[in-house]
Amino acid sequence: MQPKKLKMLKIFISSTDVVDHHLFYEGIIRKAKAFGLRGATAIKGRMGYGISSELHNSHFFELVEKFPIVVEIVDSEEKIQGFLEKELPWLQNQPKGCLVCTQDVDVYLSKKGDTKK
Repeated sequence: MQPKKLKMLKIFISSTDVVDHHLFYEGIIRKAKAFGLRGATAIKGRMGYGISSELHNSHFFELVEKFPIVVEIVDSEEKIQGFLEKELPWLQNQPKGCLVCTQDVDVYLSKKGDTKK
């Protein structure tokens, strides 16, 4: 079985980043859906640091947890590039830090689940 060659977009941000009164990762995912990308997932990291060199992890005793979030989006290279061309200026103009990167992925299976109960 030959895999389908697709592209994965990854955006690394913080769980506490808010833009226009919404969590930053929610805004990214809403923009991905509006653009028509196949799907997006926000993944909670247990620990990490970024260019600011601040170490973040989740602690039981903290009032507001601050932890890394990775938004992953997989689609064709053309769709990912189109999304980046449209949304990269928006990402660059945000006051919050982020890392945006892509990588090639081999997809062996992508199917809808059965909607019947």
